[in-house]
Amino acid sequence: MTVPAEPHSDYRLNVKKPSLLTLIVLISYGSIGTALFTPAIPSVMDRFHVGAGIAQLTVMLFLLGYSLGQLIYSPVAKRYGRKPALYVGIGVSLIGNFLCILAGYIDDLTLLVLARLITSLGSSVGLSLTFMIISDYYYESHARKVTAYTMLAFAVVPGVGIAIGGFLVAYLGWISCFYFLFLYGVFALFLAYRLAETSTEKESDSFSLRRVIKAYLRDFKNPILSLYSIMIGTTTAFIYTFAATAPVIGIRMMGLSPDVYGIYNLIPAAGYFLGNFIAARLSSHCKIKTVLKLGIFMMALGILIFAALFFLGFKSPWNLFLPVFIIYFGSPLFYSNAAVIATFRVPDKPNASSIMSFINIGCAVLGLALLEVAHGNPMIMLSLFFILGMIFILFLFRRGQKLIED
Repeated sequence: MTVPAEPHSDYRLNVKKPSLLTLIVLISYGSIGTALFTPAIPSVMDRFHVGAGIAQLTVMLFLLGYSLGQLIYSPVAKRYGRKPALYVGIGVSLIGNFLCILAGYIDDLTLLVLARLITSLGSSVGLSLTFMIISDYYYESHARKVTAYTMLAFAVVPGVGIAIGGFLVAYLGWISCFYFLFLYGVFALFLAYRLAETSTEKESDSFSLRRVIKAYLRDFKNPILSLYSIMIGTTTAFIYTFAATAPVIGIRMMGLSPDVYGIYNLIPAAGYFLGNFIAARLSSHCKIKTVLKLGIFMMALGILIFAALFFLGFKSPWNLFLPVFIIYFGSPLFYSNAAVIATFRVPDKPNASSIMSFINIGCAVLGLALLEVAHGNPMIMLSLFFILGMIFILFLFRRGQKLIED
């Protein structure tokens, strides 16, 4: 498939360039809501006297809302602009976090789970709108580098978020996680206020249900968008299944305290940070196909080491986190480049961004659901999930390359 030549300039619009900090905070807005709370899962199990499966509903339903929310904000952004859509989403997430705090004080697990769902529906605006803003402002060549640097958020913010969550749970209790997330939302709202509007025109009929469904069905049929979004989603499923399962393995099975567990989580975070940094550097020197293959190789290597160490009987925290460092290093090399391929092959950029994000987080929800249904040893189930997911990526990548070359 050929792509039209780009103008000499890297920029589409004559407005203030979106700051990297703003893009990082927005793209990670939903992921930190998932990650920061994960060290609290064992505390929720104790507080409400429930098993790991019930406690993990606070993560699974968050991801479900996070996925569904990706389809909400494209029509809003088309009709009213990118900034109003951000205001709506962040505002809803603030209400959800307030309800989470309330649920903790009145000991209502049902309210906590529902509040997490509300929070996620609002938080999803960040991921959906960030790719939209990048595709509004940059042409494809520069978007690769900006996307890679922006993806540093998935390393720095969630990784540090888990560490912060561990300390909050250990010293202030699990409810304090939601105070932190509320303040983080206020900061995101401030950055959204300072952001320049990147939409060039408003579509008055964007709320027409028939038009929205027709447009989504049209773009869902785009094979490159769908195929690369599924591959991206599988790499995201690796991250979220590990985030939801590792607290049970590390805190319950290995006896780590929440704060020590949070520190160990900085190891995979460092891998993701380094992978994004390398992806950004390689974007100017290597073909996109080369970087994609390098990412796949590193993820496969990490998964093989992860599974081998476990099945050989090595079960220390280092054996849990160091192989994931390699997996997390390879993931952004693949993700940042695949995201550009997916979104730049569709004329309707807001739709493409929303569909990619929906499939992306939807795969994480599916991954968590599969692990929950399996009901086995968490370490065995996680190893098998990683292996099967990697085989799936290899199969789809081969098909995806053929589509691009045709």
